[in-house]
Amino acid sequence: MKIGEKAPNFVLKDLDGKDWNLSEQEGKTVVLLFYPGDNTPVCTAQLCSVRDNWSDYQATGAEVVGISMDSISSHKGLPINIISR
Repeated sequence: MKIGEKAPNFVLKDLDGKDWNLSEQEGKTVVLLFYPGDNTPVCTAQLCSVRDNWSDYQATGAEVVGISMDSISSHKGLPINIISR
């Protein structure tokens, strides 16, 4: 995929166990942040960078959504919405 290219639809569970459907975000700016695992040096640095610059993300009006292979419960307390299978 290229930046700005429309992503194919998918549905994953959010932190509240509800379905998060990409197609329902039509017309919104969404930043999809993919990371393979919790507590790894690169992923931790990525998420800390997002946390540390959270006000900049909020200023854009974009919804930041992290997509992880780890369990939903391991992500409670993060400022971004995390979705997973």
